Amino acid sequence: MIGSIISVVGNLASTWMTNHNEKSMAKHNREVAIIENEARLAQDKESHNSAWEMAQLQDKDKILRWFSYSMFTLPIIITVVNPEWGRQIFENLSYAPSWLVEVFIGLNGAIWGLSSLKNIAPSVVNQIKEIKK
Repeated sequence: MIGSIISVVGNLASTWMTNHNEKSMAKHNREVAIIENEARLAQDKESHNSAWEMAQLQDKDKILRWFSYSMFTLPIIITVVNPEWGRQIFENLSYAPSWLVEVFIGLNGAIWGLSSLKNIAPSVVNQIKEIKK
């Protein structure tokens, strides 16, 4: 019985380590490809790749997006788990000036919206240029 439990736990740990190593290797390969592509871009001025494509591959806005998402999601989760704390959070929010709350919401919308647009807009512009030719 104990031997089978140890075997199952060992298999799970082995599978987890294999998956973890594959993810790490994939991330490493992506970073190496980005560095190699940046070097190629530096040498090739006629390339159609640009800085926005490289930034998109690196996903530089990830932490900012998670923080922004958490700021809106955590109060809801807290309210579900502990309604008294949730009520206190939203009551305290009513003390903040409405203009500040609106600016905060607008900034977060800009972060999410512009982050997505900056990845899409250059390709749309390039396609329009191609159509005009």
